[in-house]
Amino acid sequence: MSFLTATLVTLLFVVVIAYIWRIRKAYDFFIRLGIPGPTPTFFFGNLSDVIKAKRISAAIQQWTEKYGHIFGYFEGHTPILVISDPDILQDLFVKSFSKFHSRRESPFASQHAKDAHLFNAVGLRWKRQRFVLNPTFSSLKLKQMSPLIHQSIEMLMKKMADQCARGEPFDIYAYFKRFTMDTIWSCGFGLETDMQNNVNDPYLLNSEKMFSPNKFRGIIFILVILITELTKVWRSIFQAANIIRYWLRRYIPATKRLIEESPSTWIMKQANEMIEKRKDIGHTGRTDLLQLMLESMSDQDFIQDGLAPCEKSDDTEVEAPLVRKITKHETSANILLFMVAGYETTSTALSYVIYVLATHPEEQRKLQEHIDAYFDPETEDTVPTYETVSEMNYLDMFIRETLRMFPLAPTAISRQSTEDFCIKGFGTVPANTLISVDMYNLHYNPNLWGPLDPQVFHPERFATKRHPMAWIPFGAGPRNCIGMRFALLEIKMLLVRLLKTYTVIDCGEKTRKPFEQLVEMPVIAPKEAIIQLERRDKQLQ
Repeated sequence: MSFLTATLVTLLFVVVIAYIWRIRKAYDFFIRLGIPGPTPTFFFGNLSDVIKAKRISAAIQQWTEKYGHIFGYFEGHTPILVISDPDILQDLFVKSFSKFHSRRESPFASQHAKDAHLFNAVGLRWKRQRFVLNPTFSSLKLKQMSPLIHQSIEMLMKKMADQCARGEPFDIYAYFKRFTMDTIWSCGFGLETDMQNNVNDPYLLNSEKMFSPNKFRGIIFILVILITELTKVWRSIFQAANIIRYWLRRYIPATKRLIEESPSTWIMKQANEMIEKRKDIGHTGRTDLLQLMLESMSDQDFIQDGLAPCEKSDDTEVEAPLVRKITKHETSANILLFMVAGYETTSTALSYVIYVLATHPEEQRKLQEHIDAYFDPETEDTVPTYETVSEMNYLDMFIRETLRMFPLAPTAISRQSTEDFCIKGFGTVPANTLISVDMYNLHYNPNLWGPLDPQVFHPERFATKRHPMAWIPFGAGPRNCIGMRFALLEIKMLLVRLLKTYTVIDCGEKTRKPFEQLVEMPVIAPKEAIIQLERRDKQLQ
């Protein structure tokens, strides 16, 4: 063995030993703080427990039952602090928001793009983008978007009429996905699509691929979790693979049959084309998300968000005035974000509502009577206005109770501390600690949702004022879901139209089984929602 080889082997040995020592020390994190939690396995952390539970949120539920409202577990050797104490969460998400404004960084975001859209942006960059995008979801703008929502609902109702006429069970979830995608592209970006009629619409297909299992993406995700020190390397490999795939398809047409284009790349490309087209046309008179972003779009490729020295004191700093602009890259990234977020979550929420309607016929009858009090059931095509839907308290409570019992993406509600913080009874938690929430524990906590058993579906429980952190399906605090009001309006308007005309029928095992075998990626969703529709006027004959 040459001297050089011996030296390299020795260096490699030293690096491996140092890395093993680093991992072993990492597992002392919660021990030093006196925070309980499951015992990690070397290198893999608590990954085996997650695999056994089949879903990360299910594993977190089990750990909360065993260790209480504050505990810690490890993803690889990365400590995750899980909190379901509502008072502590109120402090973290609202009162001390300035210390907890960041989310966990996505393993797939490039260094250039990781802060490009609202979900990943941090600090002043997030604040600037949120400031620009907030007006899109004001009451006035939602009211102006209502006719566009009705157009999508009208097309869906034609599909429901066809399915009802067949008198057979069918998967309504598939129709909801097309409906929500149709609504997003129409209301958000002024794009007229025909995806409710065309199941092969490229916008729909690429959106579905974004949520489909991907082996390469899965491998990168596991590597990021297990060897987090090389996150930039794994991310670069993922980005390089996408770039190679793009250039091969572009310059060697024959490869298109063998290599699929990345769905996110395709959607971003469409977004950039929409931006350029709308800029050329000018103001269209439409009030949509794209128009608002274009009105605030900067000519610069980068906007510096920073701090300015305070003139009154040399020892303090204050935030510089926010630049009320977003870049073109941020605009296209946010188009992708709103499309992905609104497509999967809203269609899944609708599938849960339909499941509850089918399996709780008395609650369905009560909701229909509530709708009939506002709308004549004999006039099927009456369009529910924004004002009327906003007044329908029981409809609102019904949807909120559904989302309480079936939270959509509990693991998405995360924070990362920017400063040290104290938890009473445990001590000081270091800065940069990742914090997760056991949403199920909050949503099913009898102390927060009693006196009636939280396992029982009971919309009227929302007539009682609860702890502000008891219900957080859309997140909490200043960084809650910006599209929450739009999603709720979309769901309400569709339910009014649907239940004015139809009753949702339970198909027994076909209806119930998919909701007993949910998949989390990261939205917790059934594979299908099998129901049958029956016209209400036939029930009265």
